[in-house]
Amino acid sequence: MAGAVPTAPVLAQGAGFPAFSPEKSCALERRPGPDASAASYRGCLSDERAARHTLQRRWSTFPAVDRRNCRQESAIGGTPSYVALLTCLQLADGTLPGEPPPLPQAR
Repeated sequence: MAGAVPTAPVLAQGAGFPAFSPEKSCALERRPGPDASAASYRGCLSDERAARHTLQRRWSTFPAVDRRNCRQESAIGGTPSYVALLTCLQLADGTLPGEPPPLPQAR
């Protein structure tokens, strides 16, 4: 089972604050096609920057094991994302609900 045990450099990456590229994370929003729009790209960049800001403030409050695991998970697919990293960390510490809230009952 090759690759099942993380190498030392991967584990070492979890220690410091990650340096991701919001432009690369949002690159799919810039691809030509019917769903591409400048507003979508700008919104993606805004979300990435807001997530990075939140992570910078809260980074040390998350357990090291969660930071390491979520950092690896957020890079699945090749391009890491601050939004994915923050979501993973919030799910791990229980501050982001795993299921949407129930809909209000009709009267």
